[in-house]
Amino acid sequence: MATMAREGWQDIGVAVSATFRLGQKGFEENATKAALARNVGAFNRLGHLSAEPIDPPDQSTQKLLNTYIRSGSIDAMMRLARTQRMEREIASVTATRAYETAGELAPVFGLVGTLVAITQLMPDMNQSSTDIVMASMAGAVLSTLYGVLSANLLFHPLARAIERRGDHEEAARSHLLEWFESELSDGRGNLAHNPRKIPEVRGAA
Repeated sequence: MATMAREGWQDIGVAVSATFRLGQKGFEENATKAALARNVGAFNRLGHLSAEPIDPPDQSTQKLLNTYIRSGSIDAMMRLARTQRMEREIASVTATRAYETAGELAPVFGLVGTLVAITQLMPDMNQSSTDIVMASMAGAVLSTLYGVLSANLLFHPLARAIERRGDHEEAARSHLLEWFESELSDGRGNLAHNPRKIPEVRGAA
């Protein structure tokens, strides 16, 4: 609740979504590259306006491909790629910050639990003083222990896992985008293929 109060509902939702994605397949670089390679081959044969596009498995890459097909502009595709990367980085930073905040607060609330346990050291006619002290000490120790363990075995590791996955994905996406751009370009920023080719008809005079 303290983390939610500090970070807000929206950021907590982003963090939860990022956590679920950790258990799912990440960016499939090889499958996406294979689909883009088939598209490049089709563009070289027919031009990007005439070729039938093959959708990559990754939705973000699919949007980049569609932008290039509609505009015929590598610059437009790269602008969209920069926008997509910024959005992914913002989401990753948001999720990481939420878990880091939870990790910082967990030991604090463990200490709060310790203080609450100490307040239970009140005389009780139905219990011996030894039982009261032992129960209060047990509550104090467990509260502190749970706070430290949840911070260092749950919240901080989740923050680092989301950060690592985001870094690996961005490296793979950047590598693939550079390759795709080079395949579409002749090295001088010009298209390496004719935007609209008319297929040759065999046997024509």
